[in-house]
Amino acid sequence: MEKFGKPLEENGKEATATVIGLGKLGSEELNYYSDVDLMFIHSTDKGKAGNLSLNDFFQRLFQKVVKLLNAQTPEGVPYFVDLDLRPFGKSGPLSMPLRSAELYYESYGRIWERFALLRARYCAGDEELAQKFMKEVVRPFVFGPADYKLVEEIRLMKKRIEAEAKKKFIKGYNVKTGEGGIREVEFSVQSLVILLGSKTPILRESNTYRAIYKLMQKGVFSSEEAQKLEESYTFLRKLEHRIQLRECLQTQVLKESDKETFAKFLGFESKEEFEEKLKETRAFVKSVFSQILPEREEEELDELQEAVIMEDEESGTQILKQKGFKSTRQIFTLLSEPLYGSMNVHFTEKEKKLYIKLIPKLVNLALSSQNPDQSIKNFFKFFFNPTGRRVILSEHKREEFLEKLFTVFSVSDYLSHLVARNPDLVEDALTLYRDFPKFEDFKREFEKYRETLNLSPENLYRRFKTVWEVRIGLVYLLKEEDRYEKLKKLYISLSTLADFILSNLWKDITLEENTALLYALGKLGSRELNFNSDLDLVFAVKSLEEKEKVHEKAKELVRFLTAHTTEGYLYSVDFRLRPMGSKGELVPTFDFYKKYFEKEARTWERLAWTRARYITGNEEFKEEFERLIENFLFEKPWGEKEKREVYEMRMKLQSVAKRGRGVVDLKLGEGGIVDGEFLVQYLLIKEKIRETSMIRGFEVLMEKYPRLKEAYDSFMFLRLVETHLRLSKERGTSVLSEQDIPKVALSLGMKPEELKESIKEKMKKMREVFNEFLAQ
Repeated sequence: MEKFGKPLEENGKEATATVIGLGKLGSEELNYYSDVDLMFIHSTDKGKAGNLSLNDFFQRLFQKVVKLLNAQTPEGVPYFVDLDLRPFGKSGPLSMPLRSAELYYESYGRIWERFALLRARYCAGDEELAQKFMKEVVRPFVFGPADYKLVEEIRLMKKRIEAEAKKKFIKGYNVKTGEGGIREVEFSVQSLVILLGSKTPILRESNTYRAIYKLMQKGVFSSEEAQKLEESYTFLRKLEHRIQLRECLQTQVLKESDKETFAKFLGFESKEEFEEKLKETRAFVKSVFSQILPEREEEELDELQEAVIMEDEESGTQILKQKGFKSTRQIFTLLSEPLYGSMNVHFTEKEKKLYIKLIPKLVNLALSSQNPDQSIKNFFKFFFNPTGRRVILSEHKREEFLEKLFTVFSVSDYLSHLVARNPDLVEDALTLYRDFPKFEDFKREFEKYRETLNLSPENLYRRFKTVWEVRIGLVYLLKEEDRYEKLKKLYISLSTLADFILSNLWKDITLEENTALLYALGKLGSRELNFNSDLDLVFAVKSLEEKEKVHEKAKELVRFLTAHTTEGYLYSVDFRLRPMGSKGELVPTFDFYKKYFEKEARTWERLAWTRARYITGNEEFKEEFERLIENFLFEKPWGEKEKREVYEMRMKLQSVAKRGRGVVDLKLGEGGIVDGEFLVQYLLIKEKIRETSMIRGFEVLMEKYPRLKEAYDSFMFLRLVETHLRLSKERGTSVLSEQDIPKVALSLGMKPEELKESIKEKMKKMREVFNEFLAQ
């Protein structure tokens, strides 16, 4: 006060503070070497102490108090102060205004804090403020309604105490936390006080002895039980005191080698008599503890469940390491999160109980998957979604269902991300769809969506696309079939889905009224769309008059596809393959295309347009536009000059490929996917074959050019690796890093070194064949 001035509230009244004792200090049961558990409360935060706010003033004041109590002097340390039981624990303010404390316990108070505040007692400072704290904060919080939630929370605390009690101490028996020990007596008594105290005020007692007596008065314990429990508690506390006095430490461990000594200290004739008394005491305490909220069918917890319940990170990480996990600390934190982390407030007590039972199964499912660490991490992304939690904790879940789900979590971050955002999709996706869909499947289900889902058109389409992308991905991962046949079907399914969405949107935006066309180039044009592929699209209209009618509708279609909503976006769209690229018109006319193809289009554009495929639009106009494309591709010269330009263009793209230590650009790198695409496109034009698919193009051309077989094998392998890379990451990429290799290799059933060698060999073969045709 001399330094900062008197603390004053806004009304001019002096601000005050109080010291609340908790733990053994609060219940008047201190040991010789006990810490003192304290909490500091001040009257208000509205006011000043000189230039300081009241919060800052009392923070500084109690920092000094704690420093004095903890200070080491020639006479020793007065007390070790523990402030962890205050609101927000170690991260909370040292002192808190009364109203803030009230709001904290109303909003955030957890079950263990009820047990902590049960022992709250005024120790120093403003006694009137302390009484106000007890009346307005402690009693309403500690002795709130004894509802189902409270009962289940106490059950969970009991499990935690049981788990810790089973821990084996190498040096001996822990009198406090061991089975039949002090904690079990205190928990039994305090649980009954909290459960019954809301309706029976006389039971509101923090001291263990007085509480046992009051519980006997109310008929909860018989007089014999009460006497025996009191004697047991006295024996255990005396033993604890003797251990601490002998060791001069805060310890509760009774060593085997010291039993003879403590038998004498406690007045027993022999070690055997002392051991018999300890055994009898522990058995009685254990029986009382077991009767507190007994489970109907008590299941034995395994060691990992015990570690999670106890928040025993050291044991938990060791168990996970022995089981074969790598990121043990991170995984243990995830396993503990539903019970003690920031997510625990979102879990009901019933859900926590079901989750604890499920832990061994989750761990075993993860261990039996291809990538245990990744699968458990992806599982929790799914599980922390309320709908995902409901799906997982459903009592009827079959083993087969969870096994399939963990297959997805193990090999695909991309699909895991989608199902974590949309957990409701996963049940029918895993159970109803066993094969790749057809156009008719999309059509039939979209009508159901329109009839049953109350969503905006934007969100309806996005939900529909996500559902089917997940289903297609799951079929790809789970279906037993030749890997390349399955890959082709995957691409066709993803492309057919895009075709359906685009043709449906075309109708919704009333473009079918116009003489207009929508064509796809790139991966969609060749019906080889991958996960996270862009759509390369071009519009065409018959005339200038039509162009004016179509332009705004085309812009609306693009906006619809690319806009972000709560359901995400439909597709990234790329129009750079249209005439004049990004500088060109969005909706060119037929005449414009004709002149452009005749006079301005470059060689690389002829390559790109080999993949031009009709998606939707006016059928008559389509016939005319197809003839224009064929003329553009096949009527102009295609000789040495064009061959050289194709080669140079490929080298130019190679120059912008991603590079770095351990980095492989599967698409643009030397011998990459684009080698195969340029090679096929070059030969399709040379042979005047109108085929939009690169895969089918290879297969057709191999009949004339057997040498292409090696390039085809390389192309399919690189596309396979690219697909598994995209499945393994939340964002689409064709660049494989050193860190990606193990996961991708695992998903392909290969070893990392084997995958690296195979990629190197296939890219080398691809470049050799490419050079044979185009570099000479």
